[in-house]
Amino acid sequence: MPTRAITKAAPEPDDLPPNQRERRDRIVNAAIALLGDEEYEKIQIRDVAERADVALATVYRYFTSKEHLYAAALLEWSKTYELRPAPGGRELASDADRLRYLLERAARAFERRPQLLRAEMVLENSADPNAQALFDQFAQRHTEVLSAALRDTPPDRVAAIVETTNSVLATKLRAWARGRCTIKDVKTSLDRTVDLVLPGG
Repeated sequence: MPTRAITKAAPEPDDLPPNQRERRDRIVNAAIALLGDEEYEKIQIRDVAERADVALATVYRYFTSKEHLYAAALLEWSKTYELRPAPGGRELASDADRLRYLLERAARAFERRPQLLRAEMVLENSADPNAQALFDQFAQRHTEVLSAALRDTPPDRVAAIVETTNSVLATKLRAWARGRCTIKDVKTSLDRTVDLVLPGG
């Protein structure tokens, strides 16, 4: 009777000793850097190992697959996504201002790193449970950042607003990635969506 392959559990970064954590971080940063030079589909694990200056076996010590590695890279990259002062010190006084600002930041970030968007599109459907777990953390973090921006919105409306705006962001970015619209079209749709879910904001 055939048996199903079992994906091994990956070590948790916070459980690693400092020297191993540094090595793992170096691998993740190398994976992110490679997306600036190459398409996601063409990158191989050995390319990441060479960029990080580690043995191929070392990469597989921390990551069970390319998808697992790039889910970790996507999560690491997303750590800079948070509410910050607007350019020029402009005050973000309303929920609509804060939400609009965060959505536009997300669009600009993927405009600068389109291969990260391609990686995200692939990782959404990954069969590797380790990749799935990290991708879920990435998605949850994005949701939490947007939710935290809605300070003056009734709590029972926050989840619906975030779900709606996230859906528009994802749909329009994928259309842009496929050449079906411009990044300006993405931002216009986001503006209209914010006006719809937070009228008068």
